[in-house]
Amino acid sequence: MNRWTRTRIAAASTAPTLLALPVVCLLAALGAVPWTLLLAVPVALAVHAALTFSRLDRRPPKARSGRPDSG
Repeated sequence: MNRWTRTRIAAASTAPTLLALPVVCLLAALGAVPWTLLLAVPVALAVHAALTFSRLDRRPPKARSGRPDSG
């Protein structure tokens, strides 16, 4: 998988978390959660995207027939 495709998939996988950002803002404005939680969301998004990007770089193992002689 090429780098551009991995980047797009990693960015798209953060969309559900990004949608939670307005809810966190509202809860912080109401005093239900601390404002520091709002600062943690971009960090979580970056870490999530980086992990997804690195996991997509792994190659699947080559299939083997299961016979002892086959390589």
